[in-house]
Amino acid sequence: MIKRALFSSTLKISSTLKSWSVMGLSLILVYSCHEKKKGSFTVTGTYKNADKLALMEGPVSKAFLLEVPYGKDQSPVVLDSIKLSGSNGSFSLSGAAKSQEVYELVFGNNALAIPLVNDASEVKVSVDLGKKDDFYDVNGSEASGQLKDLITIFGKKNFEVEKSMGELDSLKQANSPDSVLIVATTKKNNAIQDLNTYLKQFINTNGNATVCALALSWSSRSFTRADFEKSLNDLIKKYPDNGVLLGLKQNYEQQLAQMADKQQQQKEGSWVGKQAPEMALPDADGKNISLASYKGKYLLVDFWASWCGPCRAENPNVVKAYSEFKNKNFAILGVSLDKEKDAWQQAIKADKLEWAHVSDLKFWNSKAVDIFKFEGIPFNVLIDPQGKIIGESLRGEELESKLKEVLTKN
Repeated sequence: MIKRALFSSTLKISSTLKSWSVMGLSLILVYSCHEKKKGSFTVTGTYKNADKLALMEGPVSKAFLLEVPYGKDQSPVVLDSIKLSGSNGSFSLSGAAKSQEVYELVFGNNALAIPLVNDASEVKVSVDLGKKDDFYDVNGSEASGQLKDLITIFGKKNFEVEKSMGELDSLKQANSPDSVLIVATTKKNNAIQDLNTYLKQFINTNGNATVCALALSWSSRSFTRADFEKSLNDLIKKYPDNGVLLGLKQNYEQQLAQMADKQQQQKEGSWVGKQAPEMALPDADGKNISLASYKGKYLLVDFWASWCGPCRAENPNVVKAYSEFKNKNFAILGVSLDKEKDAWQQAIKADKLEWAHVSDLKFWNSKAVDIFKFEGIPFNVLIDPQGKIIGESLRGEELESKLKEVLTKN
């Protein structure tokens, strides 16, 4: 869904490990002035080819050790930092380590981060900053080595999932035959199953609670809710005192509470069961078309825009619904949040949207937004012949199912 304002941070796990977390330069700059905390956890090692990385990403003059409160609503804290001298050299960083946590060894001001776990008092790392893949080795910390392997394998399997999902989405947008979509769907499902099988086996067999917690946190995108909760509860029972697991559990419970609040708010603010408000907007010729003019028909009011990717991806489903039900007392009115008339009209033609369309060409300042109070598109409402709204945010199979329910019940 495209929203009025979209701010997001995406966790990307790559086989190179160079961008394993969402931490970046801004965090380093904010927290690097903290007082150093010396303690029992030390990271020592060597680095080389800092000049090669500098050519790509800017000067590499410092290394940092960050504590990452994983699964908790807290920012990372820089525990120690050291100036690097020359293209090749050595480093030693340390910080307090009361319990097993997640850390990052960060080079330069570019978020080149190496994830570590403090399961040993000293972790040794050798880094080749000039390599793109497999650019570091870790010794003395079994958990850190396991974490490196986890991220590498997860990255490859997750890449296959995202690739298959992208291919399926492209085929849907191209309105490909069902036989082609079935093959692509099977490929996607197999990729997800392969990823989940690996994660479940890793979580069930790995002996380090912190690494298991990280694997479980990444599984939240592909596990079913039941599988995720079972794995989380099993790990909590097995490792009741692990801080990362407890933080993950607390974060998950907070998300569930937020989801419940949001669902309740959506239910209270839903249009379903209410009479549709009056709305009239101009078509491409400047002629006003009102919702009231459709009284006596089932009307899908479809809010979209030519610049909205998710809207354009959903259009084939709307076209399919229109083709199937247009002769059964059913109509569609497209309401666009476009700014440019030409782009709006070209999208209508390209997507074969053969129904009436209106727009005041005012983007998010459209009269439609003020009347229906939606914050994202695609959005729609389904109005019955008496002007009562009987459905909203109907997409894909849900739209087809709802139309079959109301248009074929007699």
